[in-house]
Amino acid sequence: MSGFEIAVKPLYARFLEEGFGKRDALYEAIRAAMLAGAVPEGTRLPATRMLAASFAVSRGVAASAYDMLHAEGYVRTSVGSGTYAAYRAPIRSADAAAPDHPAGAAANARMRKPLLSVLGRRIVAAGDRMQLSVNDQVPYDLRIGQPSVADFPYDDWKRAVYAEIRRFPGRLQEDAFRAEGHEPLRSAIARLLVTERGIRATPEQVVVTNGSMQAIALISMLLLDPGDTAVVEDPGYPGIWASVEAAGGQLIAARVDRRGIVPEDWPARLLFVTPGRQFPTGGVLPMDRRSALLEWAARRNAVIVEDDYDSEFRWGGRPVEPLKAMDQGGRVIYIGTFSRTMLRDVRIGYAVLPDGLAEPFRRAKAWTEPHPTDLIWQRALARFMAAGAYARHLRRMQRVCGTRMMRFRERMAALPGAPFDWYPSVSGMHVYGEWRRDPGEYDAFRAACLERGVAWTDGDRYRLTRPAKRSALFGFAHMDDRTLDAAADRMEEALLSLDIRRR
Repeated sequence: MSGFEIAVKPLYARFLEEGFGKRDALYEAIRAAMLAGAVPEGTRLPATRMLAASFAVSRGVAASAYDMLHAEGYVRTSVGSGTYAAYRAPIRSADAAAPDHPAGAAANARMRKPLLSVLGRRIVAAGDRMQLSVNDQVPYDLRIGQPSVADFPYDDWKRAVYAEIRRFPGRLQEDAFRAEGHEPLRSAIARLLVTERGIRATPEQVVVTNGSMQAIALISMLLLDPGDTAVVEDPGYPGIWASVEAAGGQLIAARVDRRGIVPEDWPARLLFVTPGRQFPTGGVLPMDRRSALLEWAARRNAVIVEDDYDSEFRWGGRPVEPLKAMDQGGRVIYIGTFSRTMLRDVRIGYAVLPDGLAEPFRRAKAWTEPHPTDLIWQRALARFMAAGAYARHLRRMQRVCGTRMMRFRERMAALPGAPFDWYPSVSGMHVYGEWRRDPGEYDAFRAACLERGVAWTDGDRYRLTRPAKRSALFGFAHMDDRTLDAAADRMEEALLSLDIRRR
């Protein structure tokens, strides 16, 4: 074991015990060792690959910890040489020089205990669920969550943005203390929901949020007491799990099949669900199950949070009515987002709340965010929608994404040996497939594809329980035909190379 590991590993274990996530625990441990003088200035730190292996974390976590240290000046990097400690510790007394010395440990404990409450440690620990690997650049990137930038109507959007900038700053004062968001945008959202989703909501029931995750976090905070149970889909979205856990809630993992969540009589009063297009599998919840969920909510006096994250991209079949449109008892909170339909930087989401929850939600948002962010974006989006540009953009993207999805499915169906079992999908920006061959071969295939410049999103990170089969998510909406074909060709090469090795 190297001197670096001897100094850092005990600290890393200690920070994990205190509730820190892996990335933050690694950052804090290296930082504490430097502050104590155990990692002197000029020490060459392990490469990210070696660091990840030594501490049993992903390479992305290791790289992110180094990035945090670099941003605060604790390390410096030298191209082609490595990462070096850049902090010069002051001269200390002998008993406090080593970070593992009892005096040093006691001082560290005194410093740390007041900083994080039980809730604070819970939030940090829950946030580790959201930790993603660093996105290395690859030529054929099929990872999910990437909007189709090349097809976006930049000219229309620029006109809307510049029109609002010209009105700055005086007009923005009108919205500076409106936690619920810009009124014309809320009205535009209400009109859009009526025409596109059959949801009748007033602007007063709509609250604009900084992306859908802010809405999910606020709902968890408002509706969960420590120890309360909440039902979540498995597989599902880790951001929801993290929000429930951060609020002190306990997760109940609901089973999901090809048609979405399987209703049960869960002992809970809060359910998070993606009925329009289950995330990540893409299953559309049939009407009988939707009715069963509403009946469960009425029987249990429960609230259902309907996360409708990408229903706008539908190209096959008739849209199924949202739970919110069926809700007669004020049991459903509907969450939507513009993050997938607009540019990635436009982090605007919204929540449609029953009358009894609209004001508490607005107050909670005002408390956590006294001055709303992205006011120019909000006003520009309202103008963009009022001009009809957003509706035209959606119609065009439905055609474009539908064509790309069919092409991608055709190429995937032609892969040698049909290695994936593809789930049906009539909407969305990604497809979901389960690996049909030996689980060990999945990792080999993924590595062989990465060597050829093809990457996708692994499905394991969306599971609460250990899956029987490996799975993968492939984003296609941002890829043109040439790039999709090239990615499929390289995946075919990777499969053939594995088959040759097996022989």
